[in-house]
Amino acid sequence: MNATTLRSVLSVIGLTFFVAGCAALPEAYPPPTNPFLAGAPSLEEAKSLQPTKVGLVWLKPLNADAPSDTAQRALAEKIKSQFPAGKRLEIVGSVTVSAADGDTLAGLRKASAPLKVQQVLVVMPTGTEVISPAWIKYGRDGNAVGTRTDSYFTVSLVALDLTTGKSLFSAVASGEARLLAADYEDARPWYPRISPGRSSAFIYPDKAVFPPGEVRAVALEDAVKGLIYELDRALGS
Repeated sequence: MNATTLRSVLSVIGLTFFVAGCAALPEAYPPPTNPFLAGAPSLEEAKSLQPTKVGLVWLKPLNADAPSDTAQRALAEKIKSQFPAGKRLEIVGSVTVSAADGDTLAGLRKASAPLKVQQVLVVMPTGTEVISPAWIKYGRDGNAVGTRTDSYFTVSLVALDLTTGKSLFSAVASGEARLLAADYEDARPWYPRISPGRSSAFIYPDKAVFPPGEVRAVALEDAVKGLIYELDRALGS
């Protein structure tokens, strides 16, 4: 087999890694759990707001489906970094607190006190995960028994006036990720892979092992990207 043929075969292998013989799972996005969401106006109603500086309070969920604290703090900072000085919505700082400690107005005031702002964006994710057996096929002839892990996240945001407790606007975004893994340790070059959303573009293509919860982190990041897009579209300029 010459080099050109070999490259073609490997290309086919890389593009055809999929799950077969496994019934399609329905979308399982969990409902938003932000404690300030009820009655909050939609983001569309916030377009008339004047330029303002806000803080970001990330409420960490308490369930076992949550990604690591490190991953959640990084995503809070990612949202903050997209709204610097000069944008109509400027996020001056972010804090992460346990949902149990920050799901009341008094808790939010205490958590956001170091930010010295009158308004905060309260962000809270909620997730769920479904693991099912799968028959994995790769290339033309390769196959293996494995698992399919589908992770779903919903991220809800509410802008809150700390003085009055009034909800100013809200936004909700969803994200998902899928991990395909064969039930044996070394299947090189067919590593397990995580695919965000419904994209066919796999990420982390060269890792043989994924830490527990990493697929959840990818699903949550997918949801946060959607939230950033909606905020920037409405209030970023």
